[in-house]
Parts: sequence; C-alpha cells; structure tokens
Amino acid sequence: MRIKNNGNVEYKKILIVGTLEPEANFLLIPAIRLIREKNKNSKIDIIAGSGAEKILADIGWFEKIIPYKKTPILKNIHSIRSQRYNLVISFYPSLIPFFTRARKRIVFFRRIMFADHFFTHESVNILRMIEPIFGKSQDTGLYFPINETDKERVKEFCKINNITGSTTLIALHAGSANNRWKAENYSIVCDSIIEEYNAKILFFGAQKDSFIKEVIDFMKHPDNIFDMSSISHIKTIAAFLSRANLAITRDGIFLYLACAMKTPVISIFGAGNPYRYGPIGVRYIIVHTDMDCFPCNNKQRCKKNCVCIDSISPQQVIEAARLILDEGRQLFLFE
Repeated sequence: MRIKNNGNVEYKKILIVGTLEPEANFLLIPAIRLIREKNKNSKIDIIAGSGAEKILADIGWFEKIIPYKKTPILKNIHSIRSQRYNLVISFYPSLIPFFTRARKRIVFFRRIMFADHFFTHESVNILRMIEPIFGKSQDTGLYFPINETDKERVKEFCKINNITGSTTLIALHAGSANNRWKAENYSIVCDSIIEEYNAKILFFGAQKDSFIKEVIDFMKHPDNIFDMSSISHIKTIAAFLSRANLAITRDGIFLYLACAMKTPVISIFGAGNPYRYGPIGVRYIIVHTDMDCFPCNNKQRCKKNCVCIDSISPQQVIEAARLILDEGRQLFLFE
C-alpha cells in the first residue's frame, strides 16, 4: 500500500486504534508524539486495553481513552461513529476503522510489513509506518511524565532510609511469574552489587508477590534491599526509576518505563526478541543465552522448554552491572 504524504494537512479529530497489551501500547508513544507534533490543535482519542488505560491517562495526551475489550467494542461503534473523526489510524490489523465514518482510514497489516525487520526495534518499525503521512521523526525515545508530588515521595523515602545523593541505587523487577529467572540468581546479583558498591536495592513487583520475599531470604545483606511491591502507582514507580543509577529487569512495562526515565538498563532476556522488544534510547546491556535459537519468536511453542532463561548465570548480570556502574557515577542532589 502506498500512502500519499499529506504535507501540512492538519486533522481536527483523530482516533488511534491501539491494542489490548499495555506493553504494545507503550511502544506506540514515539509515533503518537509525532502525530501530535504535526497536529498541534487536534483532539486525539485512543482505543486501548484496560491494562493500558491508566498508563495512557497518566501520559495526558488524549481527549478520550476508549476501553478495548475485543467483542464488546462493537457495542461502542455507534458512539465512535458519532464522533466524526477526520482520521483513524490502526497500528494493528482491526476492523474498527471500517465501521467509523472517518474521512480517512489507515490500517497497517504489520505481520507482512515487518517480515524483514526482525532486528529493528518495534517502536522504530511503528514510526516508519507513518513516515509517508507525517514525515520522519528523529526522536525514537519513549516518554512518561512524572510530577513534583511523586519526586517528593522519592525524596522522603530516601531521607527516611538514609539514601543520599551519592548512594548507588538499583531498581529491580523480576518480571511476571511465567518463566522467571531463579530467586537464588537474583540474590547472588544483589549481594554482589551491595558488597562492591554499598548499594541500596529497590525490588518492585506485584503486591504480595512471594518471589520478592524468597529472593530476600536467600540474601546475605537483606538490610540493603527494600520490598517495593506495595507501590503500584506507575507515576511513583517512574519517579523512583528516575533516581536509580541502574534498572535490572526482564521485558515488559517496567523495562519501557526505565527507558522513558532514561535510566541505564540491564535487560535479562530468555525467550523473545530483545532486538525488537528490548530497551531503547538509553545505555543498556542485554544479557541473554548463547543458545542457537536466540533470538526466538516466543509466540511459537518452544521446543526446548524455555531453558534459555536458566542458562543465564548471575556472573553475566554482575559483569554487566559493573560495566554500567563503573562507566560514570552520577551524583543525585535533592535541593
């Protein structure tokens, strides 16, 4: 499909059709930022899954966030049609644009288009999709705002726990319960960083996640690690990440949030493709297996029972942490 460049055409009302997964919607941010820059006076709505609604609301770019719940979305078609959008863009295959009364409808069939883009980051792929319409963007970085209230919460936490501007602070997230790296591995990494850098570690995760307690129970220096699972507000988590010297994480929202905060990242990858779905826009090191099937397409059934994550050693992560932490120590001041 060839799309004509519309030059300086500005659309008054735009609807963006996102997807159900919060991570996928987060990767739309660079493209949406470009659309906003080219349509400064436009009202932009977005359809997204319930898990992404709060994140998109916190970003603050959208007039309306329409919940996307697969079949029930068809019940909202009448109200969507009544909005009379000038432009509807679906970054994922969808029938929704064809039910609208938009003057222009654009739907991308990405699986075909991106067959040769296996080693290009997804957010860059998405930006390239809209280049013929809105021009080329030089900013591929992710974005998420934090406010002074959240910064004050971080300052207060640091003050109470004797974390100064010179303290090495590590933000850690073990990812979802599915196919996790072993708790003993995390404890070895945490103890090593604490011993070498006198670091404090903030361990984020789902509320009442027993895995965090399991990691802490294995550790030699449990007093230097804090269970942060009680913090669920994403803006507060982002504020802590903005203070951290390093984030150690798997894939997902925490990874992209760290990138948005420009926090250096170590991303532990088992199954999946870090070239396409890994960190972007920051200093980072991807720690992964040396198996011949890496990087994989984790949407297909693994023939090796996902042993890739277990083949990663704590020493690999420790060495990656040294490379980043020794490269340049940033002093954080809280005036």
